[in-house]
Amino acid sequence: MGNIFDYLTWRGDLTFTQDPPNAVDALIFSTLTYVGYGETAERPPESAASLRRCAEEFFALENPESRVRSKKDMELLRCAAATARFGHCGLCLYRSVLLPEQETQFAAMTFLLDDGSMFLAYRGTDNSLVGWKEDFNMTFQQTIPAQRLAQEYIREAALAHTAPMRVAGHSKGGNLAVFAAARCSPMVRKRILTVYNNDGPGFTKYMIGDPGYNAIVPRIQTYIPQSSVIGMLLEHEEPLLSFAAKAWVSCSTIPTPGR
Repeated sequence: MGNIFDYLTWRGDLTFTQDPPNAVDALIFSTLTYVGYGETAERPPESAASLRRCAEEFFALENPESRVRSKKDMELLRCAAATARFGHCGLCLYRSVLLPEQETQFAAMTFLLDDGSMFLAYRGTDNSLVGWKEDFNMTFQQTIPAQRLAQEYIREAALAHTAPMRVAGHSKGGNLAVFAAARCSPMVRKRILTVYNNDGPGFTKYMIGDPGYNAIVPRIQTYIPQSSVIGMLLEHEEPLLSFAAKAWVSCSTIPTPGR
């Protein structure tokens, strides 16, 4: 079975105008969130730099290995940035928050695609103890700080750029993507084409009856590996799809420690 690196080799020469974004692209964008980018990625959309340029800045940083979950994240960044498909995407609005006292770990970024759309991606749990504690809190609290930050972020991104959007994340990031899409304003929600939840947990029962959540459910695509644990937690209303159905995807390319 192939993996996302094989996909980059196979489809990396096609722009998003030539071949529209799909679930594998969403998985790649979601995984690229695990990189701690430099200041260039924080720019607003009107001055966004390409992923290729942001990658060059990242690899020029002192000890870049300390800014990722795994060396595979660095490898993915290097490979994706070298392709026509991802390398020319604008990277902007990078935000990263780590507040141990408030048990908060959050990061998100926006990619501007050549087809005129934008792709919002939320980071899952990193290697910090704070991130793990926040995951535990998710199982019994109605909302956690990262979810509220995710809601604020989609509002910020929607105000900064008027393009139609896709939203994605891996693990906790998948949950944040769904939460943000469910809790944003109806005007912003109309602009959302698809929400990709890659092995992210569901919600406690209070969320299932939420009008915003019910409105976005038809646009949610949740993918889980066959051995999923995190993605099966809590309640889901949307169908759960298996990565095994996609021959070019292997979850082994996504390191498991960063839940």
